Amino acid sequence: MDNTIGMTILLIAVAVIYVILIISEWKILEKAGEKGWKALIPFYNLFLSHHIVGMAHIWFILEVIFWIAELVVELVPALPETVNLTLDLVTGLFTIISEVIHVNRLCNCFGKKTAFKIGMCFFPEIFTPIIAFGKAEYTPPKH
Repeated sequence: MDNTIGMTILLIAVAVIYVILIISEWKILEKAGEKGWKALIPFYNLFLSHHIVGMAHIWFILEVIFWIAELVVELVPALPETVNLTLDLVTGLFTIISEVIHVNRLCNCFGKKTAFKIGMCFFPEIFTPIIAFGKAEYTPPKH
């Protein structure tokens, strides 16, 4: 019984954090001049997030390609394990690089410095709402 209560509390906490992040993304899009509800549309919200920070569209395209490749590898059990492991490694490295670039550019657009960027990389659940609900104003990226 204790395990069930603990899991329930954990699931509620994760759901609350997820809702806070969605609302934060909504507010960030609004600060950037987009309609906030667009944060609710899967994939499109990521595309817009990349767009408002000035990331080239190729980053979004590559992310989608990697997600599809990961899905295909999971659905085709006949592939050698080395293919799966290699794809996992490449996808993981790409995702980390893409996220660090995105966080850096997002923080630049809102006038945040290095310490904030580091915090945002490791604790987005804390730092994303700070951008969303704080006084930081959006400045479009310089291309």
